[in-house]
Amino acid sequence: MTLLILKCCRWLYRTLNSDARPWQIGLAAVLGALAGLLPLGLGTLAVFTVIMLVNVHFTTACFSFAVFGALSLASQPLIRPLGQRALEVAPRQPIVDAARTPIVSLLRLDYFDVAGGIALWMLIALPLMAGVTLFYSRYQFWMKEKLAKSRVMKVLSQTWLFKGLRYVFVGV
Repeated sequence: MTLLILKCCRWLYRTLNSDARPWQIGLAAVLGALAGLLPLGLGTLAVFTVIMLVNVHFTTACFSFAVFGALSLASQPLIRPLGQRALEVAPRQPIVDAARTPIVSLLRLDYFDVAGGIALWMLIALPLMAGVTLFYSRYQFWMKEKLAKSRVMKVLSQTWLFKGLRYVFVGV
């Protein structure tokens, strides 16, 4: 458990101090959420292919995948009925046609778990993107301003304790 907390702190520190743009962090969180909400399979592989092709922060996508993967396991009683309802409400013919095509049929879009994961992702994608992007941009502005003015940080960064903690949390 301690190792998990250290890894989360390390990820957070590296992400918040990276040179990535806010939209890259936000889009990575959204795409990672989609991959996490889908059951493991070719759909997840397709989302990770998009993550690799689009210039987003990969570790944020992996962290979001892990968080939303755990949430999807815990919320299966919500996702399956949501997927069933989404498939009942959606126009049936395009889904049946997509399910019969050679490549798209491998994504299993007509399964309740997949449809429910996509439907839930569509509900949370825009607020998640806006929230993560806004948080990241505000944090970077605030932190750069604070650290640039801080004499204490300049002095502390030269101590062995600070260097040791930085090695534990950041690895550098």
